[in-house]
Amino acid sequence: MTVLSQYLATASQITTMDREPAFDEFAAADGSVRQGWSSLLEGLDEFADKELLQAQREVARLLEDDNVTYTPSPASAISIADEPNGHGPAAGALTGLVEPQPWRLDPLPLILDDREWAGLEAGLVQRAELLDAIMADLYGARRLLARHHVPASAIFDHEEYLRPLVGSEAVAQQRLFMIAADLGRDSSGQWKVISDRTQAPSGAGYAMQNRRVVSRVIPEIYHQANLHRLTPFFQAMRLALVDAAPSAVEDPRVVVLSPGTHSETAFDQAFVASLLGFPLLEGSDLTVRDGRVWMRVLGKLEEVDVILRRVDSTWMDALELRPDSRLGVTGLMECVRQGTVSVLNNLGSGVLENPALLPFLPELCERLLGQSLRLPSVETWWCGDPTALSHALENLNSLVIRPISRGQGRSVRGAALSTRQRELLADKVRAAPHRFVAQEVLNLSCAPTSDADRLVRRNVVLRSFAVRGGASYIAMLGGLARVTDDNSESRGVFVTEPDGQLAKDVWVVGSEPVAIPRIVARGRVAEEAGFVPAVSASIAMVPRVLSDLYWFGRYAERAEDLLRLVLATRTAAIETDLETTNGRAVEVLLRAVTHVSTTYPGFLNHGVEMMPEFRSLLLDRHRMGSAAQSLGALSTAAQSVRDQLSEDVWMVLADIERALAALAANPHDQGLQLTDASERVLSGLLALAGIATENMVRDPGWYMLDSGRGLERALQILALLRVTICRERASEADRLVLEAVLIAAESIVTFRRRYGTRPGVDAVLELLVIDPVNPRSVAYQLQRIRTDLRALPNTSPTSRPLRLLDGLAERVRIADPVVLAESADGRRVALEEFLAELQHQLRALSEAIRDQYQQQPPTQRPLFRSDAVGGIA
Repeated sequence: MTVLSQYLATASQITTMDREPAFDEFAAADGSVRQGWSSLLEGLDEFADKELLQAQREVARLLEDDNVTYTPSPASAISIADEPNGHGPAAGALTGLVEPQPWRLDPLPLILDDREWAGLEAGLVQRAELLDAIMADLYGARRLLARHHVPASAIFDHEEYLRPLVGSEAVAQQRLFMIAADLGRDSSGQWKVISDRTQAPSGAGYAMQNRRVVSRVIPEIYHQANLHRLTPFFQAMRLALVDAAPSAVEDPRVVVLSPGTHSETAFDQAFVASLLGFPLLEGSDLTVRDGRVWMRVLGKLEEVDVILRRVDSTWMDALELRPDSRLGVTGLMECVRQGTVSVLNNLGSGVLENPALLPFLPELCERLLGQSLRLPSVETWWCGDPTALSHALENLNSLVIRPISRGQGRSVRGAALSTRQRELLADKVRAAPHRFVAQEVLNLSCAPTSDADRLVRRNVVLRSFAVRGGASYIAMLGGLARVTDDNSESRGVFVTEPDGQLAKDVWVVGSEPVAIPRIVARGRVAEEAGFVPAVSASIAMVPRVLSDLYWFGRYAERAEDLLRLVLATRTAAIETDLETTNGRAVEVLLRAVTHVSTTYPGFLNHGVEMMPEFRSLLLDRHRMGSAAQSLGALSTAAQSVRDQLSEDVWMVLADIERALAALAANPHDQGLQLTDASERVLSGLLALAGIATENMVRDPGWYMLDSGRGLERALQILALLRVTICRERASEADRLVLEAVLIAAESIVTFRRRYGTRPGVDAVLELLVIDPVNPRSVAYQLQRIRTDLRALPNTSPTSRPLRLLDGLAERVRIADPVVLAESADGRRVALEEFLAELQHQLRALSEAIRDQYQQQPPTQRPLFRSDAVGGIA
């Protein structure tokens, strides 16, 4: 008996027993399979318990390989039932120190018949047109407010109603770009809107990622289905962004504005930016000059015409909105009023998420569109109306209470509160009734969902999307579904962002093969299978991006070099009798590990055991200088420039994480697994270097990344030599140290081929410092960095980085390894001074590169504090 057969039997029993059973997306009331599922039943019915488990593991692996994450809101977000007057974090604000969580996806999709979907799609498009008309009036003529068709107090007291934009002709002419709607079915199967998302709708990127993963896990079923594709939606989205540019612009530059890598939906933002082919920027990458928005690019400014924002409106301009914001662009509001830039979704569009509008939408649809509302909302009562307030307070136990603005708290279900908490909630509502609505709790529909080796019933909410297309809107033929526990107290109170709940791909299937639509814009027809060519060839090489790529290269090289040294030291320790005089060589190498990594006190502490210290270097991310810390910083830098990197990068980083996780899971390892994990991580870092070499375009970002690798390699070589060869030791111990150094520097084969069995500090110096053709030498790195910097735009031959490089190269060129290798009283003083001077000059070079190419604007500071009393503080 297959898992679907078992589910069908269980669903039939539940339907018979429940008085008001939830609508089942798979099983009809008579025990048959619903339309849409039936055509795929044969393929899906092959799932046995083992296949289901394997599919779940494969989904998790693919998501891990692509580094698909979601950062949940901090636990400090305050519910409206708490005491007193707390404010949760605004969506789009940074989420503090909360760690990103793995995205969770069910391998079994939610399947809907395209005939049913047609009605849902028409309702969604109509809703987008209605919200667009409402916004145009609220920021334009405001007839709806003047004639009391919408409650003025619910609008004026909403945090997203931006008064500075009211009456602006440019704002009134800008159409609503994109909406999303969270939908749930009631017991009868009727779809109802739980909430509208118009601020900066998220989740479209997750929906496409879900589709990519599921199509790889169940490819036969995917190709068998007459499935509507998601690509046309993103084609339409791209063209709509270009069309939204100010009318006078012929070749518009479009950017995606993100709050940064700590945003809840950072992956979604970067994925969409990459998919559309537009640069992903942060507020500090943009500036306002002469009434226009500009992008900072390598010492110059390039005008920006369209901004697809993923930052809440109130954070977009510190000058006119929130003075404490660091996420937006100071002066942006004036540019919007002048019509020199289009910001999408429109600034102030978050007011349309106001749930107080829901009871009035049927009448507004008749007035503004001359149509009946096709897609109803959940039953909603605005508490600013006395009758509705009375109903809400009398039925508090069976309703959901929602604030009209996100900053006023979170939605809460009355049944989930204690008696005392309900009393506090009622007092809060009575104190400002116009700030709250009450909503019915939907008996949400259920869908078969994977749970280990079986399928279980789980409540499901669907997020659907619509984007501007010509005179109307184009809906995504699918969406993002989320499921939660059937017995959850939060049932019907789904959060409004795609959080850590289990996601589902949404398949809209037909009975006949589906033709891929042709998307047309400005007389140009998009290719059916791909996107139109990029409208602007400019690539966002802003200082922040260059800095992140530079440090990506440095951290990758730093981790690689430390791992090579650890492996070389571990090998030397295994092959050397530590009780003999040769054991001194191992002591030198262990101390070198600490000095080179700067993980003090480390092996400088007498009595420190080798294996625990090596494990710490590989696993402790909070230990400065450890390989784990470098790998964590590498991953963070990669997140910041995700749209600039190959997707293969994430596969490599995921394999590195798996290797470290396996080591961490075995605390009793005697060294074998540590060696294996080190080698796996090292192989991954070498793969990263290969990806950078083979897959990245030779643009300024690549040159900056490569220069970072070169500079870090030179610093690591110098640090290693300085702590290993500046003192004389017994000849055999010296030989072991020099051999380990050459192994760590990946130059042992070259050394043996060139110098034979002749050991000597002078030969090592010649190969690792002076040799201009050894890819591991300091001289080679200096030439490499020089080539990289000269390829960057606006690099003067007399710039400070190049002058420092010239001085360093000359210092290395004239160095005499024989003279440097001479010792007195067991010390090579000249060599130590030479290596120390090179290190000092390389650090100065790093600072010069930062000042020349990575200089970011100073942090903005408000002229006054909003909480100051008695004037400017």
